[in-house]
Amino acid sequence: MKKLTLFLTALLAMTSLNAFSAGQDPNRDNRFDTKFVYESRVSIDMDRATVGQSKYGERGIVWITGGDVKGPRINATVMPGGGDWQLGRPDGVRDLTARYAIKTNDGHVIVITNKAIIDPRPTAENPKNDYVRSVLNFEAPIGSPYEWMNKSIFLGTVELAPDFEQDPAVIIRVWELL
Repeated sequence: MKKLTLFLTALLAMTSLNAFSAGQDPNRDNRFDTKFVYESRVSIDMDRATVGQSKYGERGIVWITGGDVKGPRINATVMPGGGDWQLGRPDGVRDLTARYAIKTNDGHVIVITNKAIIDPRPTAENPKNDYVRSVLNFEAPIGSPYEWMNKSIFLGTVELAPDFEQDPAVIIRVWELL
């Protein structure tokens, strides 16, 4: 056991030295690369279900009614029936967990879980500015052309559609973290 501990300690030390001896700053701007996956327009029901103050915070649910997904490797329709469970935190930030399904143009159903935060960050130029970022998880059928979606981390942005007042929807843009 003592020899194994010494071996693992030496291996860890060599790995650490190799990481720093590469001469690259771990905080460099190009630490991660991304690849655009799709843009979707997700329609929502403005008749929001409101739980009110719960033991976790102010809880509400926005129902998802449809939409579309368009990207270089995927085109789909957002299936109605999903929802976006929102939690208003005491610090003013909202946590969102949306769970819904899409049906690709070639007939495959993919389940999406999108976890986001919304933090109001007004600026002089844009007093209504919000920081909205998300992490998406896909559950695609094994053996389908979309199986690759099960095997990566995906990041996203969410914003209100430009015509939100006439046609309530959000625009979600998604990138694969390479």
